[in-house]
Amino acid sequence: MKYAKILPVILLLVAFVPLAFSQDSLIVMQAKEFGKLERAAVTFNHEKHSANMECLQCHHDYDAYLNNRGGEGQPCATCHTVAGKPGVPALREAFHNQCKTCHAALSARGKQSGPLTCGECHIQK
Repeated sequence: MKYAKILPVILLLVAFVPLAFSQDSLIVMQAKEFGKLERAAVTFNHEKHSANMECLQCHHDYDAYLNNRGGEGQPCATCHTVAGKPGVPALREAFHNQCKTCHAALSARGKQSGPLTCGECHIQK
């Protein structure tokens, strides 16, 4: 009889806990730190990227010895400011370097890559 009360609780946990840790499939990269943008915000397909690469490639937090300690869950603007600071790229530069460097490397190896030009990422809708 006591299992009849516990079973529904377990089923609810199994059903809803994964939703609490899920990531949006599409993310609009529009940091409030930029204010009004000159170009359209980039829509980033997180699901597609996370299926093909390690999380630490983007979600990084380097210690004093340049070891990547992770950083998942914190916004890029936590470390990358709009103006930038010594040894840490500015926020816009960090976004551009992260995306374009990876896409260019894939393209150079003859693999399918993402966009490389401004208008391919910043699409007017």
